Amino acid sequence: MKKIFLLGVTLISLPLLLRAQIPSNNECSSATKIPSVRGSCSTKAAYTNVNATPSGFGKPNEWTAVGNDVWFSFVAVAYDVNINVKAGGTAEGTLTNPLIALYSGDCNSVINQEIGKTYPGATQSAYYKGALTVGRTYLIRISAQNNATGTFQLCVDNFFPAVQPGQDCNTASLLCSKDRVSPINVTGAGLNNREAAGTCIDSGPGSIEANAAWYKWIAANNGTLVFSITPTSSNDDLDWVLYDLGTSGNCSNVTAANAIRCAAGSGVTCSPKYFVTGMNLTATETQEQGGCPAGQDGFVRFVDMQQGHTYALLVNNFSSGNNGFSIDFTGGTGEFLGPKPTFKSTNTFCDNIFTTTYQADDVQAGYTYAWDFGDGSNLRKSNSSGPVNINYSGPGERIITLEVTSPLGCTTYQSVFFKDFGPLPPPKIMSAPDTYCTGDTLVLKPENLMEGVNAVWTLPDGAEVKETILKVPLNNSNQSGSFKLRYEVETCLSANTATNILVLAKPIANFSLNPPVDQLFSAPITFNFINQTKDGIKYQWDFGDGNTSTQENPAHTYANPGRYVVTLTAFNSICTDTLSTSIIKILAEGEIIVPNTFTPNNDGVNDFFNILISNLSAYNIKIFNRYGTLIFTSDKILDSWDGTFKGDVMPVGVYYFIVDAKDAKGNRLFRKNSVTLIR
Repeated sequence: MKKIFLLGVTLISLPLLLRAQIPSNNECSSATKIPSVRGSCSTKAAYTNVNATPSGFGKPNEWTAVGNDVWFSFVAVAYDVNINVKAGGTAEGTLTNPLIALYSGDCNSVINQEIGKTYPGATQSAYYKGALTVGRTYLIRISAQNNATGTFQLCVDNFFPAVQPGQDCNTASLLCSKDRVSPINVTGAGLNNREAAGTCIDSGPGSIEANAAWYKWIAANNGTLVFSITPTSSNDDLDWVLYDLGTSGNCSNVTAANAIRCAAGSGVTCSPKYFVTGMNLTATETQEQGGCPAGQDGFVRFVDMQQGHTYALLVNNFSSGNNGFSIDFTGGTGEFLGPKPTFKSTNTFCDNIFTTTYQADDVQAGYTYAWDFGDGSNLRKSNSSGPVNINYSGPGERIITLEVTSPLGCTTYQSVFFKDFGPLPPPKIMSAPDTYCTGDTLVLKPENLMEGVNAVWTLPDGAEVKETILKVPLNNSNQSGSFKLRYEVETCLSANTATNILVLAKPIANFSLNPPVDQLFSAPITFNFINQTKDGIKYQWDFGDGNTSTQENPAHTYANPGRYVVTLTAFNSICTDTLSTSIIKILAEGEIIVPNTFTPNNDGVNDFFNILISNLSAYNIKIFNRYGTLIFTSDKILDSWDGTFKGDVMPVGVYYFIVDAKDAKGNRLFRKNSVTLIR
């Protein structure tokens, strides 16, 4: 564990703030996992060791001190690894003099430093290690000299190694596939430093080659060839020449006449700067001269390879050397002659039979084979082309590697990662209610879902939903039924587990009153409540005066004047709905209120003309102007006249009204009178 010492802290919030700034991969146990390690780089300045703290693990052999270290992890898919940390105040980051160390083991018990080759630098550092174990997890530890902190870019290339490049054509490394080539240490010009004489990189008498790397390959077909060469250091000036050696492949054909492509531009000193070079499908020139001629960008036109011809590539690091580079051959249709290390397996990886038969696809006389079947196998290694019967101890992660070597000495590799799940377990659905109401959302979750396995839900209507958590808005009771869950990965399927869900229609509370609520009443007054609820089973009435009822159609008498709100709550087995009336106004018995003036001037006071008469069963009012024109009429006592007619404001004056009504006992009430409109 790491220890943090804070001195002079007076506010408890300050330590919390400092902890929040510590990198998430500050500890070995919280190392950032690198998902892809085949020539991958993070974005520039993606990582930092600012506010990191020294690990409790010991100092690596090559480091002068632990410093402020952070951690990364990856699973090896090949034998060799190149690790680069780029920073030093450039666009890649601000960290200076970075340090790199590699470990294997378990952070919680024992970790072991892997001794490789380090190439420290002020602006970037590199690390190389071979003989990794495919399938094993490795840990990368990054720090810096002098306790420096800052941001950095991390590049990791886990690859099957080509032979270390020769420094002359006669010792060139033979490439057997278009896999990335990543030499990390290129130093020296070989025994003949004038092999590129007469080409674009020949600047005159003396040494042409400074730090040379030679590669050869045989074209397996007629097809286009493109490649890009990227220096490990963006400040290195790389030049190169490509030769066509014909069908003989003899290095005596390394002449200026057979140099079919050449690039010698000094991109790292040009403006704009460029440092990646190679051939692509869009360039038109066949060579680029030294210096910074206008229009040069490091790339020349692609080559149409001829089947059976041998091609030789010289890469010359004109700069300080030993930083290395990488070559990527992606994009063309041409292939390199070499064995194809592909293989097939008979196992479906989803049963209890952990016996697998492996068979190489490219079986030819003179080829040699080397298998590594990974941890948990009864036979770790084999030199057979197959079929090879392998028994595993149980389900788990597998990385199978096949190495094939041709009589020419071409060695190619294939590493395949997969998970052997065994039979997928029956799904378990986390406990959830089995009855819902329309308007709810059903949420179901799997309980025992394994990483990498997909959850597939089948709805009652047969529709399938591939989501870990199922969320279904419930709109109607027809969505009731069996909801099924199965697990699947590739071709492996589990059994189905079902849960039955009942969706009930939510009650829709509704009722009316007799007499209707749009009248005025005087106490005492009895109302009959007419229940018009849909899908209800039980009911709860609240009459607003402290009295309640559970009857379906109750009657209730209000003994006192007041303003009351009636609320009905309707139930079925689990669902409820509530509805409240408008306010019931009850006056004192016999109370009649007839105003003689009103002032519709929108001041919020006496803006409407109302006649208040309680306990009516029928009602009609008509209002006339002084000329006898009917300007307002209504059958509802709670309707109010606002002093307008057909949208026009009526003038100040006297208006006449007639009220014709019946009380609750059927007696006729007839009134004539006048009201004065004042503004």
